[in-house]
Amino acid sequence: MRRFLGLPGASAAVGAFVVTVLLGFGVPTASALWQQSATATMTVTAAANWPGSAFQQFACSRMDNADKTVALNYVLPEAPASLTLSAKRPDGSYGPPYTVAGAGASGSIILTENSQIIAENRAMSLLTVRATATFSNGTAASAEVALRLDVGTNNGKIYCA
Repeated sequence: MRRFLGLPGASAAVGAFVVTVLLGFGVPTASALWQQSATATMTVTAAANWPGSAFQQFACSRMDNADKTVALNYVLPEAPASLTLSAKRPDGSYGPPYTVAGAGASGSIILTENSQIIAENRAMSLLTVRATATFSNGTAASAEVALRLDVGTNNGKIYCA
């Protein structure tokens, strides 16, 4: 240590270092320098293969002149392991899923006033229905369609919105 202190300006350097540490002036500067010099590299790999563009078609169509039946027509790239329907609530969340039995790669889901998803949401004038297809590899995809219901009339009419 004596040898170091014998160098010209060593005492001033040690003094400046001690004052800087005691007063904490060096901490923000050192932190900023460390953050600027840091770099990171990230590689992301998908865990499963997606079956492609999930819902190639999902649309509502009128089925009768009395406006009591609509069809939700869908086309998927392959048959799903399961297909469910859920109603969007006024708060933005979704109600319980209703399973569509025997869903294939394409088809029509027929809804009437007696369909469970319609009957349980009869008080909503605009009903958003979400279809969720889950495939055998664990991937899932959703699509939505809006229906208009005659609220308060008990006439059972359903319209594609």
